Parts: sequence; structure tokens; C-alpha cells
Amino acid sequence: MPLNDPALQRRRLREQLRRLRESKHLTQKAVAEQLEWSHSKIIRIESGTVGISITDLRALLALYDVTDAAQVDTMVSMARAAKERPWWDAYKNMAPQAFVVSIAYENAASVIRNFEPDLVPGLLQTEEYAREVLQWTSPPEQAGPRADLRLERQERLFRPDGPEMHFIIDEAALARTVGRPAVMRRQLNRLKELADHPKITLRVVPFQLGLYRYFTTSYVIFEFAEPDEDMALYLETQARHSDAIIVEGRDSVSEDSVAHYLENFYELEIKVPATDAVALIEANTERLTHRTAPPASDGSPVGSAVPSPDGVHASTSAGDRVEDVPRVEK
Repeated sequence: MPLNDPALQRRRLREQLRRLRESKHLTQKAVAEQLEWSHSKIIRIESGTVGISITDLRALLALYDVTDAAQVDTMVSMARAAKERPWWDAYKNMAPQAFVVSIAYENAASVIRNFEPDLVPGLLQTEEYAREVLQWTSPPEQAGPRADLRLERQERLFRPDGPEMHFIIDEAALARTVGRPAVMRRQLNRLKELADHPKITLRVVPFQLGLYRYFTTSYVIFEFAEPDEDMALYLETQARHSDAIIVEGRDSVSEDSVAHYLENFYELEIKVPATDAVALIEANTERLTHRTAPPASDGSPVGSAVPSPDGVHASTSAGDRVEDVPRVEK
């Protein structure tokens, strides 16, 4: 799958230009003086705050002694691709900026690894499950467009040349009924189908495993086919913060490094066989069936209310949703 996303092409281009400059032992000021540009122009190009014209790119490559025609053509193609609009541009104001950036990585990745503790991953959700979740996690006017975006992401990734996708879900995501019982049953059936998808590996962490590292954190790790492209980590539970995206090799190593989360993902893969996923899905489907109550004597529909532990019935109507529920993109 080619790394053709405009935002990522811009980043790769400016990073390559910086590496080329440093390989020639030139400062930004020295480059500006030799090309008779302002110092701030070089700073803005390498920081990504402005784009670069093909003419300026060729001037920089000549200064850096890049004469190989194939390499020049590749970087010129990157500069042209960087100016295009991505397919999700229409949705960019409908979600946190970090989530929009994560779509760029998702669109370019060759391997996607996703852990979800409490909900079915967005890429595996049925339309009705997704719309139910988004009623609770999105501003009312954005729920519909975000659902459309989610479905289009699925359509673009679930194709023969799409990325490998590895999902690990805590059993809590299967046990929690989202929407009416019929909606949840169809979602569980969808997961069973996707478990056989040639591009998908699905694992479910059973309750009996107990606690484990990062068990409360939704995260996605993106790996790319290009050898010079570092892996990236998206922390979904921090989608509204500036540190929600972490790039390997670029950001400082910390407890939230890509390596830490990748190691955790690998550990779960060892502990949780993919062959057990369908059995856990079926067990939760059966449990859901047994929990489903018959119609009430007053004729109210099944699933319109759920009894709480203290006997008080809580409405499942989206109109009664709690407005301060954290908004998390899946």
C-alpha cells in the first residue's frame, strides 16, 4: 500500500530535506545565504509550516548534490502529492485534530495494530452499532458525518491490497450491550465473520486474565512498508491532547513510547490465542440472549430500559445521554 497521503508526504519530504542538509554539514542559515533566500524560509520549509514549490525543491537538491534522476523524480513526486487534498478533507472539522492525523497514518499503513478495552474497534463496527456509540460520544450535529467517515474508512481498508489488521479487544467490549440487544447481536455476529477475514487477526482478552498493562487505554500502532518511515502510535483516549500522536524515533522515549505499546501488544498476542476469539464471541452472544427480557406487560418494547442494580430503570434513549461523557474517536 503506497504512502501517498498528502500530510505524510509533506512530513517525509521535509524530513528528507533536513537529513540531506545535515549530511552536507550545512546550517539553515548557510543554505539561505547560498540560495539568496531568507533564513525564515528554510526554517518554515523544514518545520512544515509552508509547502515548497518544485522550483525551490530542485534548487535545494542541486545544492545538496542530489543528482540521481530517480531520487530527484521521487522527491518531486512527493512534493506534488503533498499539495493534494486527502479524501477525508471534508470531515476534518468533524473530529479532533489528532484523530484526523491518525486517519492519514491509517490510510498509509501496511500494518495496523489496535487495542480496545471497552468498545468494539471503529473499523469493526456495524453501522447501527457505530451510530449508537456516536450518539453518546459526539456533538449531535457531528454524529451522522462521523458515522459516514467510519464506514468509508472501513470500505477503503477492507480491500485485497489493504493493510494487515490485528485487533485485540477486552471481553468487556463484548459484554457491554450497545443499543438494543438485536443491535448488539448483529455486532457480535459481524465480529465472527471478520475473524475469518484474510487481512484481519482478532483476539479477545478474557475476563479471567485479570489486569494487564494499558488495560484502560485505547491505542493504535501504525507500521509502514517504507523502510525509512518510523512507526506511529495514536492514543485514542488522549485524542484531544497534543501528545495523542507519538512517532518512533522523532519523539523522546518515555512510558508512552511506541516501543512500550508494541511490546504490550506482542505480550497480549502470546497470552491470548486468536483461535479462542470466536468461542468468546459466541459465549457473549449466548449470554446476551439469556439476558434479553420478554416484552413488558404494558407493551413497552424490549430494550427500552435496563434495570440498574438498585432496581431503578435507566433509559437507553440517546436524548437522555450524559453530556459530559468523554468523546473518544474509534
